[in-house]
Amino acid sequence: MAKNNRPEPGTPEFEIWLNNRAKNRAQEIFSKDIPEELSDVGMGIIAGPEKPEDLMPERTISEDIKIDKEQKKNKLKRVK
Repeated sequence: MAKNNRPEPGTPEFEIWLNNRAKNRAQEIFSKDIPEELSDVGMGIIAGPEKPEDLMPERTISEDIKIDKEQKKNKLKRVK
């Protein structure tokens, strides 16, 4: 067996180990309490940015273009 008592992939032992690991991880994730400020959202796990402004594509598109232009300029060398 490899590190962390992980059986070789493709073996029946690996499938059992993987299923047990997935069950334990799911149990750990879904047993955590939801923070009070998110309790009105409902059940489940929430993933994403902390600030809603980070979801606005209008803002990020212009910022991405600006960053791309700056990176292109940094790659160019000045020749005199």
